[in-house]
Amino acid sequence: MTAPEIDLPVDLNSEDDSGLPWAFLDEARDRAQIVEGAWVLVGSGRARAVAQVADIDGEIVHVRPLSGSVSRFWHLLDRAVA
Repeated sequence: MTAPEIDLPVDLNSEDDSGLPWAFLDEARDRAQIVEGAWVLVGSGRARAVAQVADIDGEIVHVRPLSGSVSRFWHLLDRAVA
């Protein structure tokens, strides 16, 4: 099984002064999907997490990743079962 495609590339170890990981909105797979409160698949490299979009400030998106495996939280994503 291949790794699912991420919605937003995020370095899960990066945090700014908000205390949350962040990314650039223009790097999203589908910008229309990135809205406050939405559940998205984020990550970089082999690291993946389900996260909620916390806020969008211009082109910066902050996310709240859930602790645990992607499969545990897959039901939160608006996707067909793989």
